[in-house]
Amino acid sequence: MNTINPKISVIVPVYNTSTYLRRCLDSILEQDFTSYEVICVNDGSTDNSLEILREYEKKSEKIKVINQVNNGVAKTRNTALKHAKGDYLAFLDSDDFVRENYLSRLYDAAIDTRSDIVICNFYRYYEQINLAKPVFYKFRRGVFNKYDILKGLIPDNLIHSYLWNKLWKREIFEDFNSFPDMKFEDLAIMSQLIYKADKIAVINDALYYYRIRKTSIVRNICLQTQNDYMKAYALIRLFLKDTGEYSRLKRYYFYFSLKAYIVMLAVNIMLFKEYPSFKLFLQNTMSIKSFMKACREDNFKMTKEDILNYNVLSSEVKMSILNANKVSK
Repeated sequence: MNTINPKISVIVPVYNTSTYLRRCLDSILEQDFTSYEVICVNDGSTDNSLEILREYEKKSEKIKVINQVNNGVAKTRNTALKHAKGDYLAFLDSDDFVRENYLSRLYDAAIDTRSDIVICNFYRYYEQINLAKPVFYKFRRGVFNKYDILKGLIPDNLIHSYLWNKLWKREIFEDFNSFPDMKFEDLAIMSQLIYKADKIAVINDALYYYRIRKTSIVRNICLQTQNDYMKAYALIRLFLKDTGEYSRLKRYYFYFSLKAYIVMLAVNIMLFKEYPSFKLFLQNTMSIKSFMKACREDNFKMTKEDILNYNVLSSEVKMSILNANKVSK
C-alpha cells in the first residue's frame, strides 16, 4: 500500500454523522484499488464522530484524521485540499457510501481516456425504506470538451454540480481560490472547475450511493439556504462574465434561470407558512425577479463581494421593494 505517494486522495468532511460514518469508511477501505489515502476532516462534531475517526485511523494507515473547530463544509474541504497528496482527488460526504470499484473504475477511465475529470452515475439511497435507485444521466457516455459539459452542467439537468460523483485531476484545484463559505458551494464553483479541464470523460457506471435523509430535505427549505442558492446562481453568472463566455453559453444560463425561478417561487410559498404576510410574500417575489433579471443583463456588474453579502429573501418587510437598477450597481 503506497500512502506516501498515493494516486488518489479521498476527501471526507465529517460533521455529526456518527450514525452513518462507519458504513462510509468501510466502503472506502473495501476498495479494490490500493493506491489511495483518505483525508477525514472532523468539523467540530458534537457526537462521537471523532472517536470513530480515531478508531479507523488506528485501523488503517490510509486514513488521516484532521480535527478542527466547526467552520462549515466549505472550509473543511479547503483544509483537506491543503493536506491531499494524490495525483487525483475524490470527494465523499460522510453519510454516503460507495461501491467497491468506485476508485478503480474512475481511475482507469481517467488513464485510458487521458481525461482531467471523470463523471460517473450514482444511486439515490432512501434510508427509510432501504431502497437504492440508480440515477442515470441523460448525457451520453464518452469523452467531451469543457463546452460540451458546461452546456449540460449550467442548466443543472444533464450534468449535476456534485463533487462526489467525479474524479478530479489534482491540477484542476491548484489555482483554485477555495470553496465559498455557503450552502450550494459546489453549484457555485462547478462551472469554474469544469472550465479548467481539457477533456472530461462520462461513464455509465453507478458507483456512488447518495443517502436521502428526511432531515436533509427539511434543512434545505430555509431562508439562508435558499439565499445561498441565489448566490450560487449569481456566482455562475460572474464566472461567465470573467471568462468572457456569457454570449456563448447565454442560452444555457437562461435554462438554469427558468429552473431557479420556479424553485425560488416554490420556496417563497413554503416560507409563507412560516412568515404569513402577503406584503412580505410580494416583496420576496419581486426581489427574486429583480435579482435574476439583473444577473441576466449583458452588462452584469456585481462583484463576488456584492454577491456573497446580498440576500434575496427576507423574513422582514422592508420599506421599499428592491429594483434591478439597485442590484446591478
